[in-house]
Amino acid sequence: MEAKKVFLRESSGLVREVSPWSSLLASWALVTGGIPILIIQWLYLAPGINWTLSFLVTLIPALGSAFLFYVSGVSMPRAGGDYVFNTRASSPWVGFVNYFGLFVAFALSLGLYSYYAASWFSYLFSGLGLYYNNQALLNLGNFFGSTNGSVIVGVVVVVISSLLAFSNRLAWKFVLVSGIVSVISTVILFATLATISTSSFAQALSSFTGVNNAYNEVINDAVSNGLSFVPNPIAGALLGIPVVWYYFTWYNLPASWSGEMKSVRKNVMYSIVVSILLIALYYAIFTQLSLDAFGNKFLTAWSYISANGVNDPVYNSLSSIGPFIPFFVLLVNHNVALYFISFLALWLPNFYSNPPLVIALTRYLFAWSFDRVAPAWLADVNDRLHVPLKATAIITAVGIIGVLMYAYLPVIETVDVTVVFQIGYAVFAIS
Repeated sequence: MEAKKVFLRESSGLVREVSPWSSLLASWALVTGGIPILIIQWLYLAPGINWTLSFLVTLIPALGSAFLFYVSGVSMPRAGGDYVFNTRASSPWVGFVNYFGLFVAFALSLGLYSYYAASWFSYLFSGLGLYYNNQALLNLGNFFGSTNGSVIVGVVVVVISSLLAFSNRLAWKFVLVSGIVSVISTVILFATLATISTSSFAQALSSFTGVNNAYNEVINDAVSNGLSFVPNPIAGALLGIPVVWYYFTWYNLPASWSGEMKSVRKNVMYSIVVSILLIALYYAIFTQLSLDAFGNKFLTAWSYISANGVNDPVYNSLSSIGPFIPFFVLLVNHNVALYFISFLALWLPNFYSNPPLVIALTRYLFAWSFDRVAPAWLADVNDRLHVPLKATAIITAVGIIGVLMYAYLPVIETVDVTVVFQIGYAVFAIS
């Protein structure tokens, strides 16, 4: 009589079909999605520092941490590879508790970034409404900025992301194509920013707002209300490290699908180590071009006024576009096509990062199932789609719940998931 097996699955049922380029572009989107807006929005946290130097200094520890995740991915290439490595290198419970915390942080982020997806469309249509003085477009921007608009868009984003994740092949093709479009639009955005001078922007800003010397008005109002710039931008670069470190997080996620990668060593190297190098270069170029085009002091003052509610006539007339710099590009170039391309360059990574995030979260559930800390049925893989459908459905529900929580439970916004990421990465590194 055949002995009863403790665990019935002898193989995962997952297929190695993820190319190195798809993984690299997924990592790019997961790390950079939404960050360019944050870079502009948080300039006031380290006013006037040398941001390029801050990116380069922070890159050193980020690369060290990324290398550890590279080791985990190539040594244990399986679903939830970094979690598996953490549990085997330390202890099962330390690894599980650590990755349960990371799982919750990532799951909350799925809801948060889907909920905030509407803000991109709020910026887009508000900018067009202001530019054309069109009330219908302004109303559309206001709708996307409202709670109801954010919930609708957030749920739609989660559902679309999950539908893509229900088919591995479709999801990774979507990532590849979206990533290529994102890179092309980013190159166009960078080339456009390089053609803009601070003087031309200052003139365009005054002309559009009707405020005499509007550029300096913004800076003066911020300074008179408490903004002060660091005396030494190079020495002050250290002040930017805490936020820049956050800009680099999420690079561990490719290890979670390492069991489905083609050419594992090359794939993990591209998606974790090489991607961090490219992302640091991207951040440095984007930030420097933006500061050169619109002025370090102006953008820092703009972010300070936005964060502190300073009464400034220029900001008040353009408050609906916030840190959305494609609108500043539009004021100078008057080219709506470039406005949409600039929007695409910033928005698309934020959108196409969601299917890989859903995939990564399901792989952690999958790994827990294999370790028997979660029900065995979470590891059931559809023979045709090569996807754990039940786990994906659960993540879909979690994402929708996250959207609703951020919409209707304001207290959830006080949960700082960035701390969870830092602790989780530290525990992994120590193990």
